[in-house]
Amino acid sequence: MEDVVLGPKTRCEADRLLAQIRRADTMIAAVKAGARAEGFVLGLETAGALRAGDAENLYLVFESAIEKRLKILVP
Repeated sequence: MEDVVLGPKTRCEADRLLAQIRRADTMIAAVKAGARAEGFVLGLETAGALRAGDAENLYLVFESAIEKRLKILVP
């Protein structure tokens, strides 16, 4: 996520959302955390707070984290 340009408060929130995904203890919790993170990016993108490339990169960061976590949680 280092290559995504975010303000300090926005980066703190993005880091918090990423941590929630990474520590989800069930598939449902992981999917919910992922949906929350994607909504966060959509909100920033809609408000014009992100450059197009940064929005896409942030989506990819969250998507990758969700996929990794779900692979761990699937029996």
